[in-house]
Amino acid sequence: MTKILSVFILAVTSIFAQENLNRWIPSAIVSFNFSQTQFSNWTKGGENTYSGTFVGEAKLDYQNESINFTNLLKTSYGKSQIGKDFTKTLQNDLLFNNKLSYKTDWLFNYFAGINLITQNAPGYNYDSSEPIQVSAIFDPADLTEAFGLIYEPNAVFTTQVGVGFHQIFGNEFTAKTDDIKTAEIETFKSEMGIESISKLNLKIEENISYGSFLRLYSGFERLGTWDVRWDNIITAKVNSWLHVNLTFLMVYDVSESFTTQAKEALEVGISYRLL
Repeated sequence: MTKILSVFILAVTSIFAQENLNRWIPSAIVSFNFSQTQFSNWTKGGENTYSGTFVGEAKLDYQNESINFTNLLKTSYGKSQIGKDFTKTLQNDLLFNNKLSYKTDWLFNYFAGINLITQNAPGYNYDSSEPIQVSAIFDPADLTEAFGLIYEPNAVFTTQVGVGFHQIFGNEFTAKTDDIKTAEIETFKSEMGIESISKLNLKIEENISYGSFLRLYSGFERLGTWDVRWDNIITAKVNSWLHVNLTFLMVYDVSESFTTQAKEALEVGISYRLL
């Protein structure tokens, strides 16, 4: 799967790069967040705590009179430890989104794109006394290819809707791919449906920005149930390298849970712009 994605990206980018290299706009930012609490002879109680998170985001955009080609790769990974307890994973996400749109003379443009959501390290459930592994690298992985119409009035907001071909790949962890109605354990699931992706990049103040990524998907055979992933981040820059991040992620996916999942984090850290 990853080889197919790599070939697709390299092929498309090489075609457009031959037209005009000067139109490519790359950007890359890495952030490191760390928190620590240390006690020594503290009579009121407490435990030493450590936590650290890495977040990386890379973009590669191309634009000319009729073509708009955007690529986004975002990854995060974090660990924490309280006292002498085992370390626990705080964040473990990998998202890839690319979009090729063709400009028209009317309100909507045409687009084709790929969206990949997975994790970049093993994931664990900590509800029991011992951690139970529930995922691995690209196991499972959600891949969607879609084409349709996109509305992109400016660089702040874009929204698209189209026909999506959704595949879920599993290997050892098949909770999202296995059909409980059959005796065999399935490691692959595929369906066709409707996908919508909306992005918002808003500058609230000179040093404060808000970003949002909302994805909705439903198969044609289950249009009454929609998968939802809503990723939000508010970033306040103290200076060129120090920042404060408030993140909120909401997920609703019945193949994982029948209830809405939510994750919130407030972090202070350093960031560095590579490109």
